[in-house]
Amino acid sequence: MTQKLSTRTIVVACMAVAALLVAMMPVQGRAQDVYASISTSHFDIKYQRGVAESDVRRVATYLQDDYRFLSEKLAIDLPKKLEVRVYDSKGKFQYEASSRADWRNALYTKNILHVGPVKDIVSRRSFQRELSYEFARAFLDPLGNKGCPRWLMEALAVHNSGEGADLTPPMGGRLVSFGDLNQDIQEYPNPPQRDDVHYVLDQTMKFFIEKYGEKKAYGLFKAFQSTYSVESVFKKVLGADFASVEKSWAAYIAAHSASMKY
Repeated sequence: MTQKLSTRTIVVACMAVAALLVAMMPVQGRAQDVYASISTSHFDIKYQRGVAESDVRRVATYLQDDYRFLSEKLAIDLPKKLEVRVYDSKGKFQYEASSRADWRNALYTKNILHVGPVKDIVSRRSFQRELSYEFARAFLDPLGNKGCPRWLMEALAVHNSGEGADLTPPMGGRLVSFGDLNQDIQEYPNPPQRDDVHYVLDQTMKFFIEKYGEKKAYGLFKAFQSTYSVESVFKKVLGADFASVEKSWAAYIAAHSASMKY
């Protein structure tokens, strides 16, 4: 005669099956892969089993230096410590950061700065560029909720990365409004990775610095710690109305772009 299994037996069996399923999960998707961390005054850095501690400290030191630079320039601060995760393989980085772009080795998304294998970034000679770009995006992210436009935040991020020195003027095309630039950014995945767009973003930050001075150019971001419109910030910080700033910017970008030759 068949006996009915007790409730306790069923529960224990279910728990055993669940434990087996967890054990069979792909390693790249399991949180326990992050097994150690170091903490600084502004960062909580978690790193996976195969990451050398020296690489983690290299990331921590660089981010601390970049933090000091941006906080002094912009006279603003991070609202809280930034979580950083360093991965021991490109596959794990892409999985956790939800990134399929092979050229990307760091990505700020969903309040976390993800960093791929440090040796890969160093070998590509992009350590400074990628970390500075992504950290600037993380640093400025809270301002997006205060009205700071994405094109302005991206302009500072690209300028902060230093990649503008390696970019050449795009051929043809003409931007007549900040809205055009915003559209170019939003047409591509987060964030854009087109040399022509990044060139214009870098030139945009240079425009504000050259025309209004570094203090006012960086002061734009501090003004967005409170909720303001772009028009009111331009008037308050630059002493100029939005339309005149936009017109001067469009002329500057045109002057720094290559003409299409036939």
